[in-house]
Amino acid sequence: MLLATFAVAQDTCATIRDVKEHTYGFHPYKLSKVERQQKSKEMDVFWKLVKQKGPEGLGCVRDLIETDKEDKYFLFDAASLLTTFDKSGNSDKTILDALAGTDLQDVDPSAYIYTALQLSHRNADIGAAAQKYLHAHDVTTYLPAHGGYELDRVRGAILLYGSMAPPLVDKYLDAEIHSSEPEVRDTAAIILSLNMTEDSFKALASSATADGLSKAAREQVMAVKKYRTVRVTRPSKYTREQMLEKVGRFPEIDPDINQAEDEALDNSIYATFTKDDLSALQEGRRRMITGVSNESVDGYLEISRIMLNLINVLDLYKNFRIH
Repeated sequence: MLLATFAVAQDTCATIRDVKEHTYGFHPYKLSKVERQQKSKEMDVFWKLVKQKGPEGLGCVRDLIETDKEDKYFLFDAASLLTTFDKSGNSDKTILDALAGTDLQDVDPSAYIYTALQLSHRNADIGAAAQKYLHAHDVTTYLPAHGGYELDRVRGAILLYGSMAPPLVDKYLDAEIHSSEPEVRDTAAIILSLNMTEDSFKALASSATADGLSKAAREQVMAVKKYRTVRVTRPSKYTREQMLEKVGRFPEIDPDINQAEDEALDNSIYATFTKDDLSALQEGRRRMITGVSNESVDGYLEISRIMLNLINVLDLYKNFRIH
């Protein structure tokens, strides 16, 4: 029985391998429109075949990723396939390996980010995939489904690094703020300034870091490093427990919030939250990144604004900030 099962698996993988060899081995940007359309149909056949074969088919694709590191576009498409059909987490490491081996010249950066985010939402460490994006030559793209929203390197990095636990952001970007690549250095500094952990402020405290940044990046970093007074009204409209409950429901937000209510919500955080409650805001902010969209970027930045105000109210990390 075991031998029969093994033989079937071998036949399945041989079939999938043959279709893969016929389908892939190309760079999309080198194809004409007609050729891309034809390849799209062939890839649909490959995906349907793998889906029909179930767990065995997924295992065959994992094997192909491990053994074929040269077919860069196949690595990305196979990562997308596994992300779509395997929600168990069994393929996560292989998907990350495939993303790390992908040539970003072959794919739309938004699709690459989308695939990485699926793993990050399952708490997989996507640091290697984010680093690949950070150092890619040209990653600016536009999102037709979101009014042509421009997704540049910084915004893409917000989605990737912002979906991670804050300590991982510090871990991966601490060295990148000293990168020899100006755009990488600027982006790393901006993301660290938004991360706003003690280690983030410590990394940005170096004068050498500030001196190596562009004017725009330096202004962003200084806006976060410099202490400012935030007006707080007490008693607040909502209690700490009520606000923690609301933050715990992010990305869900109460409907029909007008400006007065919005200000009352913010003020309730500043009036009642302690340093220990920053972790709730951090987790809530991570959950604001639901996909590749301007809404995710804007949601992350909005909670970052609130976090910075709270840090100012509590005067946290003063050893690494400017008073």
